Amino acid sequence: MEFDLGRLLTEESKRMMNCLHEGIFIADKMGNIVFANQALLEMAGGTEEYALSLNVFNFKKQGVDVNKDQLLAQRALETKRRITRISEVKITTGYSYRQLGTATPLLDDEGEIQYIVVEMQTLDHIQRTYQDGLYEQREDFGEEVKKDSSPFICVNPNMKSILNMAKRIADMDTTILITGETGTGKQVLVDYIVSQSHLASKQVVSINCSSIPENLFESELFGYESGSFTGASKNGKMGLFEAAEDGVIFLDEINSMPLSMQGKLLRVLETKRYYRIGSSKERTLKCRFIAATNVDLKDCIATGTFRSDLYYRINIISLNIPPLRERKEDIIPLTQQFLRSFSEKYGVIKMATPELMKILLSYDWPGNVRELRNILEKLVIMTDPKNIYLSEMIESVGFPIKEAPADFVLPIEDLTYYEKLYQAYPEQFSLKNCLENFESSLIKSVLDHTHNTYKAAEILKVDQSSISRKINKYHISYNKK
Repeated sequence: MEFDLGRLLTEESKRMMNCLHEGIFIADKMGNIVFANQALLEMAGGTEEYALSLNVFNFKKQGVDVNKDQLLAQRALETKRRITRISEVKITTGYSYRQLGTATPLLDDEGEIQYIVVEMQTLDHIQRTYQDGLYEQREDFGEEVKKDSSPFICVNPNMKSILNMAKRIADMDTTILITGETGTGKQVLVDYIVSQSHLASKQVVSINCSSIPENLFESELFGYESGSFTGASKNGKMGLFEAAEDGVIFLDEINSMPLSMQGKLLRVLETKRYYRIGSSKERTLKCRFIAATNVDLKDCIATGTFRSDLYYRINIISLNIPPLRERKEDIIPLTQQFLRSFSEKYGVIKMATPELMKILLSYDWPGNVRELRNILEKLVIMTDPKNIYLSEMIESVGFPIKEAPADFVLPIEDLTYYEKLYQAYPEQFSLKNCLENFESSLIKSVLDHTHNTYKAAEILKVDQSSISRKINKYHISYNKK
């Protein structure tokens, strides 16, 4: 029995297909296109009249160039099988794109093809959809992972507590001291605090105290009048306190501030008043003050390099950002977010494999989040395939490899491996295969740790005979010792 095209393509079904983001067209058994939805027309940059004039066996003659081995509909018509593959499409007008398409034959009762339904998405659309999904995929990443909220990506309870405190004090006009190792994200936390306050639209003047020569510190902070000293600008200069008026001044690495300047800063914070160098006009401090340090200021006090009275003045509210090695559960969401960001920046698709995640999670990250970010950017730039492999990590960026412990099991939230499987083997991809793949990997991981089927069965809470059957089924090899 043949299909009734009129019943197949009702006005209602056409409206439904025109609502989809995927490009869809239907061709009859002769290869003539009988329907093309709006998304396909936008993808190919053509009109409905042009699309309905095409035949899948004569694309190239009709202005559409697709590699012969990538002709989805033609191949599906010839084989009577569902076909999925990536193809490069070039329109004679000069427009081109890469697409992922699937052609599905509709067979009659005798097994003969009546129509071919082809669905397609451009790879850049898949990239955007995938990366957006990574960004918002899990509620238990917390509020901080969603758009228009905290720039911090975290699941660590201590880090969440710090963010909650930061939000609570954001609108309070009090001095804040942020502590944490280099690369933990002190500047990012400052930006978050400001974004949650009434100063969100105001300027944040940031300065690293270690970068200012001692003899220029006072002039940089307070400014100076014309002719105040040899080499001074004839027009004078505005200081950073003045530049930050009605906003925020952030002094990073305040531990590097010279002792001679620390007393002057203390007076300004106490009185809210200061003078430009060479001026008798008193100015009022009209900005919020936030400081940060990457060392313990109490140690600096003990060695005589930091004033205790200034420490107690700036340490009204203290926020300590833990190093990345103490919040390793944040590495996976951070990695996903950085890969999303760099993929968008460099116009590629990059995903982390379980092997890569194991290495990232087993490393101590002395450079903290900054080091993780820099490593991932190097990987995105220097690796060619869409997936980042362990061997490429070693060869491309010289990453110091630390073997993951034998009992290491990758957290289940790293689902990018299965995305990789789908891209590599779309026709074999199924829930059953993914579950078997995970089951095989988990059993092998436990066996590599226990070296014994009975112990593995105890850990996994199954019979030893079940483990033995799985070993034979999946051809699992392990060191029996």
